Amino acid sequence: MKNFLIFTMILVAAGCSKNIIMKDSTVQADPQYLEEIKVEQRDDSEIIAELQSLQNIQSDLYHVSPGDKFNIYVYDESDLDTEGIIVKPDGAISFKLVGEVQVSGLTVAEATAKIEERLKAYIHYPKVSMIPYELTGAKVTIMGKIVNPGCYEIQNNTRILDIIATAGGLASGYFQNNTVELADLERSYVVRNNRILPVDFVELVRKGDMLQNIPLVDGDYIYIPSSVNREIYVIGEVIAPGHFLFKESMTLMQVISFAQGFKETSTSEIAVIRGGMNHPRIYKINFKSILKGEARDFPLKPNDIVYVPRSKLAEWNKMIGLITPSLELIQGAWMAKEIFK
Repeated sequence: MKNFLIFTMILVAAGCSKNIIMKDSTVQADPQYLEEIKVEQRDDSEIIAELQSLQNIQSDLYHVSPGDKFNIYVYDESDLDTEGIIVKPDGAISFKLVGEVQVSGLTVAEATAKIEERLKAYIHYPKVSMIPYELTGAKVTIMGKIVNPGCYEIQNNTRILDIIATAGGLASGYFQNNTVELADLERSYVVRNNRILPVDFVELVRKGDMLQNIPLVDGDYIYIPSSVNREIYVIGEVIAPGHFLFKESMTLMQVISFAQGFKETSTSEIAVIRGGMNHPRIYKINFKSILKGEARDFPLKPNDIVYVPRSKLAEWNKMIGLITPSLELIQGAWMAKEIFK
């Protein structure tokens, strides 16, 4: 609250005194307070290699749920091989020799290890393969310009295009008596474990590149931004993080005031992310320099993300883990309001 009051007083003073706005009217938006952070660029071969690896279903990321179905095989013990095992409502499966085994809530690897441990009473060094063929508890979230955004159950081979179709497809609207697509595919992205995956939605949807059509896993988050909306996100150590409608000539100082100023845990080093999460240009800004009149206020553009961290800005890959949970929360809350208003 103390920081917010100080911030408000500075804004009021800036509006009343021309002398406080700028010590030097020639100061421009240059590296005195603005530094573009370089995002590591990956070459095409690296991206292709990762997309190829993502084609393999990563069942180790999934936690077993009631209703899931597995085929279980024991190496060199064909009599124990069993297909069509279903996880019962109480979270257990029934398996030969060992009887009931509680597996709900475990990863597939953990459940496999548990079965192997139980089999050691009967077999020396058992080697178990637990192969899922229907995972009913896995869910992904798809938000943004989709006909029916929300959370959907997936099977073990549900892919991006499948979930877009399940959610009703990309949203469209009317402009000058024509139907127009509202989805901005260039800025669309998939998040898995707080990491942006290298999926190119333009290549996938427009050009039919099936390498981009990776299978989804439990907890994936897909966001399809609007090609029409002009918005700004403010997240991090501000009092009221949120989603604000962009207006012409909007600046960093203005949007921080819309977010009710900084928390006491904030730092003066702010990041502005431009160009979307897939192809970002990140600007590092010293907000104190603006408040002191040593630099001009930073002009914002539509769809900028303003991130106020607790400490000095980290490298981009680490920053994603801090940014994406807040974005998901804001985007989800905003979309829910649009759906149910």
